[in-house]
Amino acid sequence: MKFKLLIFLFILSVNLSAQKYGTAIGSRIGDAKFGLSVKQRILPRFSAEAITDLQSDSYQFTILPKYHLPITGEGFNIFFGAGAHIGGLKEFGTTYGYDLMGGIEWKIPALPLVIGADVKPAYHINHEDWFEFPASISVHYVFSKETKAKRIKQREKRKKRKARRERREERREKRREWWEDFRN
Repeated sequence: MKFKLLIFLFILSVNLSAQKYGTAIGSRIGDAKFGLSVKQRILPRFSAEAITDLQSDSYQFTILPKYHLPITGEGFNIFFGAGAHIGGLKEFGTTYGYDLMGGIEWKIPALPLVIGADVKPAYHINHEDWFEFPASISVHYVFSKETKAKRIKQREKRKKRKARRERREERREKRREWWEDFRN
C-alpha cells in the first residue's frame, strides 16, 4: 500500500511539475528551535531565504541564497546553499557566523503549500557552541505562483530583446562598413 502511494505521488509530481512558486512564507521547527522563514524565487533554479530562529535563550537571523535541482520535475527539489547569520545569545551578547544548508522540498500539487526538510550546519563566532548541526522541517504557504502564461510572457520578452540586440549589431556593422568605404 505504501509503495503504491509513493508511486502515485511520484507520477502526480511529474505530471504537475509546471507549478512553481515565487514567494512563500512559513514556519520551521527543529532541535528545540522555532522559526519563521520567507523564500523568494530569484531565477528559475535560485532562491533566497530569510530565516529567524528563536530559542528560550537566543535568537538568530539568517540570509541564505539557495540553488535548486529538480528530482522528479520542478515540484520536487533538492537544494543547497550558503549564507550568514547574526543573532544574540543571553550570556554572550551579539553573535554572528556562517551557514550551509542542504535539504529537500516538495511543492504540493493543487495546494499552495511547500513542505521541506533540511540540515543547516552553522559556524558561530562569539558563541558558547562554535559549531552546530541542526535539522528542521518546514511548511510554507505560497503567495505567488509562477504560472505558465507568465513564463511564456517572459520568454517572449527575451526573444524581443535578442532581436533588438541583433538589429543594433546589424546597424553598427553597416556604420562600420560605411565608414570604411568613406575612408577609402
